[in-house]
Amino acid sequence: MKSYYLLIIFLAFMFTACTDDDFLNEPPLDRITETDVWNDKALMDTYFFQIYENMPWDYLQDFGGGAGGGAHRDALSDLARSTYSWTPASNSFRPGNWGTSNNSWPLDWWGYYNLWKINYSIENLEETSDNVLSEEERNNRLGEMYYLRAFCYFEMVKRFGGVPIILEAQNPETTPDEELFPVRNTEKEVYDQILADVQAAFETLPENWPSQEGRATKWAAKALESRAALYAASIAKYGSLQLDGLVGLPSSEAEAYYQITLNASQTIIQESGHTLFNQYPDPTENYTRLFLDETDNETIFKKIWIPFEKGHSYDLRNVPYSYRLDWGSSMSPTKQFIDSYEVLSTGLLPDEPGSGYDENNPWENRDPRLKATIITNNDMFQGSPVEIWYGTEIDGNIDTSNGTGIGKDGIGVHPDATKTGFYVRKYLEDGSNPLFIPEYYSGQDCLIFRLAEIYLNAAEAAIELGNEGLARDFIEPIRTRAGLTQNLRLEPFSGEELRDRIRNERKLELAFEDHRYWDVRRWRIAEEALSIQVQGVRTLRKINASGEETFTYETFDAEPDKMNFSERHYYMPIGQDRRNNNNKLIENPGY
Repeated sequence: MKSYYLLIIFLAFMFTACTDDDFLNEPPLDRITETDVWNDKALMDTYFFQIYENMPWDYLQDFGGGAGGGAHRDALSDLARSTYSWTPASNSFRPGNWGTSNNSWPLDWWGYYNLWKINYSIENLEETSDNVLSEEERNNRLGEMYYLRAFCYFEMVKRFGGVPIILEAQNPETTPDEELFPVRNTEKEVYDQILADVQAAFETLPENWPSQEGRATKWAAKALESRAALYAASIAKYGSLQLDGLVGLPSSEAEAYYQITLNASQTIIQESGHTLFNQYPDPTENYTRLFLDETDNETIFKKIWIPFEKGHSYDLRNVPYSYRLDWGSSMSPTKQFIDSYEVLSTGLLPDEPGSGYDENNPWENRDPRLKATIITNNDMFQGSPVEIWYGTEIDGNIDTSNGTGIGKDGIGVHPDATKTGFYVRKYLEDGSNPLFIPEYYSGQDCLIFRLAEIYLNAAEAAIELGNEGLARDFIEPIRTRAGLTQNLRLEPFSGEELRDRIRNERKLELAFEDHRYWDVRRWRIAEEALSIQVQGVRTLRKINASGEETFTYETFDAEPDKMNFSERHYYMPIGQDRRNNNNKLIENPGY
């Protein structure tokens, strides 16, 4: 229950958090002794909660200056651009002007502070008296620590490749220097450690924690296994070995990792009891409510937020311009992303022959998820239509003035309005009137693992293993639930075309859930996908002599410069500051 979560938050303030980024420094405990913590189950759980709080898995929280005004990591992908031109997302990350001098959030994460606390917890749990924890309770909490450790290493390996594997709580007074300042392990060794930890977690975690939402379960561990092995498999197949394996994995390992993903995914689908969310007859409403209703049928693992008390600012940062309390519309979705949605009546993409795409009504007769993910011109939101037209034409004259010509949410109405002609809808609270949700007052839970991803993982692994029939079996439920009616099994496609269609399905289903940027990196297509000239759509309203309103649409370049993703960006730099601290850390290629 969220009330339990709030109690843990309150107890957490009894600790003085350590702000030192050096993982070798033990976090101090203030007012409560170390002995108190490890002799009291509630205090232990409070300590564990602090680890949860420092994990980098949440994509709804405000990233502030690192991404720029709440733009979030998906504003670094081809899904959307950052609306604000002054942000690092716009002037550093998207143009590719980053390197060793600016390892900064939202990309950078060096998790050894968390890892010290995890390893420290494992050592203390193993010594905890039976009077404090039963064997089952101890094993459940050890499983949590194995899960959290695996997630820490996963977050680092997908950024840096191989990093030092540290499985003990180091002490600068007793740990030998060669262990205090270790070399990097290979990328393969890190992935294998992740898979070992998630297996240990799966064997010791419970199916659920009664009245304790937000804690890892055995199915969260199996979901991490599914995702991590898929990353390893992709990099083995599409990447290259460098620096004696510090980055990259042997291509000979790809099939084994894909099989691990497939096996883990099938176990979840068949045994976990989770089902695809399907509570509303209208598929657009159903997909919209999936992220707002906070049900557990599809959700495998989530970060819990509490509105008003412990909330995030996703609504404040992302509502359309005229609905904002402050900021707002920080991500502007790209036309390239919108063009990835099929025409509903044919199952084809808009630019494919015979698709039936109507350029006069471009957002109608499309995949129902489009209107649940994106706000297009004149769509209803919080009780009124979103007016995205840049001007109004009457008798051949175009009026672009505020209040008379340009729509209240149109391109150019204000520098903070959309730059592409679209707004994000997914995850936003809706209602019959503008909600004006303040900073930190949003309470939508962040879905970190859900069953749809597991189906998509399985489909991708199956196609990469050459089993097209099985891949179709896993993609069909996703497309059916989405409300598509044609090519539910992607029947017209095979081979690489089928693989690319499965990738496109992943792009749409998991949009704005912090997958796209990492996916194109692991597939090694980011040099193309993230080096595009972003396009948008300028909408013109026309009013004829009878007062009838129509719209025309024009494609335009919606970002001053092309995105630029270089080969070196497949891995982040270790960074000069870390190498100054430990000269055994070899820098990644190209930095």
